[in-house]
Amino acid sequence: MLSAVTRTGVLNPARTPLARANCVRSVRAFVATAARRAEDEPQSVVAERALKNRPVSPHLGIYQPQMSWVLSGIHRNAGVAVGGAAFLYTAAFGLAPVLGMDLSSVAVASTLAAAPTPLLLAAKALASSCLSFHCFNGVRHLVWDTGRAVSNQGVFTTGYAVIAATTLATGYLTFF
Repeated sequence: MLSAVTRTGVLNPARTPLARANCVRSVRAFVATAARRAEDEPQSVVAERALKNRPVSPHLGIYQPQMSWVLSGIHRNAGVAVGGAAFLYTAAFGLAPVLGMDLSSVAVASTLAAAPTPLLLAAKALASSCLSFHCFNGVRHLVWDTGRAVSNQGVFTTGYAVIAATTLATGYLTFF
């Protein structure tokens, strides 16, 4: 029987009985696997379903909307919107001197003051709703991380609380 320790005194894992057994098992599993062809069955199934105007796989349209996954999707989209807007403004602020733009506080404030009121209110409502929803729903997730409110009733209670808090915060930040 081969020794697990080589001449250098270092353990060689390939020489241990367990490693040899695993190697044999993986070789057997590999040998038993059928070879894959280029014209495999899944592609023909996809083409066949496309001809019948059938969906390839279930999609969101077959599911009844539930608060948990709807708020999860909104949370992700709000996070992307807030993070993307912050990234774009930061990049524009950094490149402004190179591009000859003026993004100083005075220039931004004068541009916003000249904007039509409905457009300004819509922009404020969109920004404040994304920011407030993402913050409140983030707090909701932190509460879940402590193990609280993870039951069905807790999910609905915290979901409605997030919606109410977002509505109040959006109204406050938009109009005041």
